[in-house]
Amino acid sequence: MPKVVDHEARRRELAEAVWRIVRRDGIDHASVRAVAAESGWSSGSLRHYFPTQDSLLGFAMQMAFRRLFTRLEQIDTTRPHREITRRIAHELLALDEERETESAVLISFVPRALVEPGLHELERTGTHALYDRFAAVFRQARDAGELEPGLDPAKEARRTVALIDGLNLHHQQGAEDMPHDDMIAIVEEHLDRLFPRAD
Repeated sequence: MPKVVDHEARRRELAEAVWRIVRRDGIDHASVRAVAAESGWSSGSLRHYFPTQDSLLGFAMQMAFRRLFTRLEQIDTTRPHREITRRIAHELLALDEERETESAVLISFVPRALVEPGLHELERTGTHALYDRFAAVFRQARDAGELEPGLDPAKEARRTVALIDGLNLHHQQGAEDMPHDDMIAIVEEHLDRLFPRAD
């Protein structure tokens, strides 16, 4: 009986090999040959799934976004909007090993995405989905009277994603200069601006 191959599991295995190389050596070292060696595959076998380096990197980026959005789907949306926003933000912040990896991978992909159209489109799609997620919460908060009056939900969504990206970038550059506690505190200050506390 022929062996059943789980092709999706093999793709995930290769994407995780990309992540390990990116975290350890940087994205410039995530060549097809290096990923094949990291995963224990031959370059020929890897190219059966991903014929080019950019197709491999693109899948690795998509998988990072997919894991993130899977976690976001688990957030209890019946909570107050400030709490929902906090929980989304904390899922994006590099606060543990899983989120550190996702953050490092997505940050590392940005320079490459600036010059590679396929990766640029994937990065923009993922980032715009984050904008939309925050904007939806902020619109609901505005309608419920929880959002600071006069704020534009779409603009505040972009501001929130930019803040979190900046925190993660500075954390990656030096965790001693931007530790987890400071990241969380800065997000809380941002939430204070969005959702004024009752007197």
